[in-house]
Amino acid sequence: MKRSLEGRRPFASLRPERLSKLFFLLMLIYTLYNLFLSQYNLFRVFELKRAGIELEAKVARQRLENQKAEQVLELMRENPEHFKERFARQYMQLQREGEYILLFRH
Repeated sequence: MKRSLEGRRPFASLRPERLSKLFFLLMLIYTLYNLFLSQYNLFRVFELKRAGIELEAKVARQRLENQKAEQVLELMRENPEHFKERFARQYMQLQREGEYILLFRH
């Protein structure tokens, strides 16, 4: 039993120029969807770029801090006695024999 295909041709009645217009309309809708509603829409892309710029700034600041720490470490290696004494005076509040420390309050 063969079925007649006369009533089942949805695109057969479309002319080629209408079919091309329908195609471009669907592509326009799909493009607009991707630009504004998809997971990586324009707003998300701009947000990711801004976050990337902020991260690059943080990395630059951290590199600068690392360079300063390396310089201090190099100074500590060159003159360890000075830094031992400095640490003992500042953090442990020690003093040399015969030395007096005066504390002033505001």
